[in-house]
Amino acid sequence: MSLANNKAILLVTFGTNVEKAAASFYLLEKKVRETFPGVEVRWAYTAKTIRAALAQKGQPVDSPITALAKLQDEGYTRVAVQSIHILPGQEFYDLVNVVDNMSRFHGSAGKHFQSKIGKFGFEKLTLGTPLLYNFTDYQAVATAIKPLVPEDPQHALVLVGHGSGHHTFCVYGCLNDLLRHTYANVLLGTIEGYPSLTEVQADLARHSFTKVTLLPFMNIAGDHAINDLAGPEPDSWRSELAANYQITINLCGLLDIEEIVDIYISHLAQAFGKLDEH
Repeated sequence: MSLANNKAILLVTFGTNVEKAAASFYLLEKKVRETFPGVEVRWAYTAKTIRAALAQKGQPVDSPITALAKLQDEGYTRVAVQSIHILPGQEFYDLVNVVDNMSRFHGSAGKHFQSKIGKFGFEKLTLGTPLLYNFTDYQAVATAIKPLVPEDPQHALVLVGHGSGHHTFCVYGCLNDLLRHTYANVLLGTIEGYPSLTEVQADLARHSFTKVTLLPFMNIAGDHAINDLAGPEPDSWRSELAANYQITINLCGLLDIEEIVDIYISHLAQAFGKLDEH
């Protein structure tokens, strides 16, 4: 543990109890430590059920509130919290509320992302935005997947996201539109939302595709990717599409793509840079 400059970084994600998938988190952590040498780096999971399951295995992970409280108690006075979420949905705004509330320990509250408080709290607490926040992020993601796009015009790449019931579900539609204008053979759908498998099937049918590669548009290839996307059940995406196309599954999480990690790092760098502002 390092108290150099009393700064720390807290990486916050939904979490996973799939050990193989969790390895993708460590790739991000490695890049964070390389970019911010000597700075303490911690993790927090927002999913209570996953935290409980890991605790039973003897692998406890803190909630964001607990992680921040521990950092404050250990003497860290300036902390950059980085959202490791795909879109600014409910998970992200819950984190906004955590950061705002942790900023109310003493003195007046600041704005989201940049708060300054008294001696009983943090001197500075900042929040980095999720993967898709500004339009430049959408463009960066579209560029980042280019090496994964098949050269064969009859071979489609279908990115499959989790989906969201939050009003920011439109993020998926916006990115899908950008991808379709950038590539002739890339589509995006979601497991729980819009665009759904139905829309993806309709879009695929408008072309002469004979092959489809399914790739999870998720930070890690966890339960949803393994079961809903690639599982043997008749309602999995693999099974639903296999009748009309030759299917390939690429169980690569977004955090396994260096250019995607770099987007998160750039957002963290902005939040970290504000720790020295007065």
